[in-house]
Amino acid sequence: MVYVASQGPLFSPGGDRGLYKTTDGGQTWKPILQITENTGITDLEIDPRNPGVMYAAAYQRRRNTSVIVAGGPDAAIFKTTDGGKNWKKLTEGLPTVDLGGIALAVSPQKPDVVYALIMTARVNKMSGYYRSDDGGEHWTRGAFKEVQDPEYYGEIFADPFQFDRVYAMDINVFVTEDGGKTVQNAFGGGGGGRGLGLHSDNHALAFDPTDQNHLIEGNDGGLYESYDHGRTW
Repeated sequence: MVYVASQGPLFSPGGDRGLYKTTDGGQTWKPILQITENTGITDLEIDPRNPGVMYAAAYQRRRNTSVIVAGGPDAAIFKTTDGGKNWKKLTEGLPTVDLGGIALAVSPQKPDVVYALIMTARVNKMSGYYRSDDGGEHWTRGAFKEVQDPEYYGEIFADPFQFDRVYAMDINVFVTEDGGKTVQNAFGGGGGGRGLGLHSDNHALAFDPTDQNHLIEGNDGGLYESYDHGRTW
């Protein structure tokens, strides 16, 4: 069983846009969450205790040669408890303005805790971290944080070894140690790892389940590895 979150075509509406599921190893696929012809699914998180519980982020986006439409009224967070048969839009405590890119992470230690890094229009100044302690039913706003370009950056990764530590990928790497209340550059470097030999423009972070100090980081410069939890790469 495999899920694919598809953002859809960059320059046009329609296409294979939404959340897709296969139960036969990829031979056949069916859409299980579709929003509009302009809105795709950009992130999916699964509750490690129950694979039927999932959270999906919808992103309304359009690009042309001179401008990006980086959000709209159809962007939202959705939850299913039955493997995608039915979905509920989550709203309590989330911004009521049009949303942009949304990144999600479920706490490995306490899966009822869900983190979101949400972009809104800059005039609203509501972008930043949001956290739920009850599986997405209610959300609390944390620190203000904007991602340079949420169609390209903004993925978040919850640390499997320390509760409430969440990394955010951007031009630099950022981290919150308190579930989003505060945020700072990661790995002790003034440039979010760049001063430690880590290339800029960051996108992915993987944790070794057998060694909390072993990290693998992906960015525009390639693949980087640390055996001392980011002090050197």
